[in-house]
Amino acid sequence: MRYALGVNPAELALLPDEQGWIKLKELLAALQGEEGWRGIRQTMIEDVAGRIAKDLFEIEDNRIRCRERGYAPPDYDAVHPAHLYYGARRKAYPVIKEHGLNAGEDGRPLILAADEQRALAIGRRRDAEPVLVTVQARQAAEQGSMFPAWGDGGLFLCDWADARFLMGPPLPEKPLPKTQTREKKKEIAARLKQQAVQQPQQPPGSFIVTPEDVEKPYKQKGLRKEISWKNDRRKDRRKDR
Repeated sequence: MRYALGVNPAELALLPDEQGWIKLKELLAALQGEEGWRGIRQTMIEDVAGRIAKDLFEIEDNRIRCRERGYAPPDYDAVHPAHLYYGARRKAYPVIKEHGLNAGEDGRPLILAADEQRALAIGRRRDAEPVLVTVQARQAAEQGSMFPAWGDGGLFLCDWADARFLMGPPLPEKPLPKTQTREKKKEIAARLKQQAVQQPQQPPGSFIVTPEDVEKPYKQKGLRKEISWKNDRRKDRRKDR
């Protein structure tokens, strides 16, 4: 924890704020992504910072920092590659595709990687299946974007990048608006109501006589069809007896 927070946070793709604070959930996600640390829990981190080594760490408001920090700041003179990569949350991707990349709500820059797999690994801390966004960093830099190096592991920071310089998969088809769904329900309800009005009301225990009942009354329950030739044969038999 001391190394991750105070010596080289860039190695774990962590970016403390200007006062050195890191959110507990970010530290936890970074540690769980390291081999041999997958079983760590937030309560363990809190126990270390609040009891075991409270002289080394401070913890408050779901944030943690190392009291003594010695890592280098971002390097704005470093040369970045032509393309950088960002692992975006699926829910955030439509906004990114339309409006571009922007710093987080806390004002900290986004962490980009020179390697696609590294970018996806960082993105999996936020989403199990992140979307890979390719940033045309060279073209974006010509329009004012800056990509300072963070550490020496191929990570770069980004405050903003216009959507023109981003490449990624197409957006999924949008679902039908809820207004259309409500209209469909109203249409079905009106059709059922109309069918109910067209059917004549009948009192309990009665039935509606149809044209078939009039033409073929013997098909009704309890009635027998009268066939003339059968009746004549029965009469002949009675006479013979």
